[in-house]
Amino acid sequence: RQLEGEIAEEWNVDNTETLLPLVRDVIQFDMKHSAEIQACDLLMEIDQLDLLTKHMDSSNYPRVCLYLIGCASYVVEPESTQILQGVLDTYLKFGEYPRALLVAMQLHDKAKCEEVFNACTDPLIKKQICYMLARQYVPIDVDDEDLRTILLNAHINDHYLSLGREL
Repeated sequence: RQLEGEIAEEWNVDNTETLLPLVRDVIQFDMKHSAEIQACDLLMEIDQLDLLTKHMDSSNYPRVCLYLIGCASYVVEPESTQILQGVLDTYLKFGEYPRALLVAMQLHDKAKCEEVFNACTDPLIKKQICYMLARQYVPIDVDDEDLRTILLNAHINDHYLSLGREL
């Protein structure tokens, strides 16, 4: 942690070439030893968050993504969008389509919502995504009649009555 703090203090345009190999080593160490939060903080401090993607795997990406989503609320707009875009790409890479859709909706990007929908191949998860899109009134074009019914919110009344009977 001390080394990370000193790197962040010394980071400037003049010495990026000398410090970048050290940053890569520190990030690799942090990601292998359950210090993902420190790695994220260092890379956000020096504006090199793209270095993080090389070190993410199935064991550490959930913590990293959740932390970055939380951090996105506290940074200014261009950086916030970049952070959320990186999280979206990571979720798509690891097949977390519902979470990727939540990030795409947070970005208010209909094209990204469609990209997430089209990337998903599991029919049950596609239905879940359709329910999520319908709840937020994000219209997309689909060929399947069942999915179109879900997206048009035509099912809400029936489901509400069914839920009332069950309760």
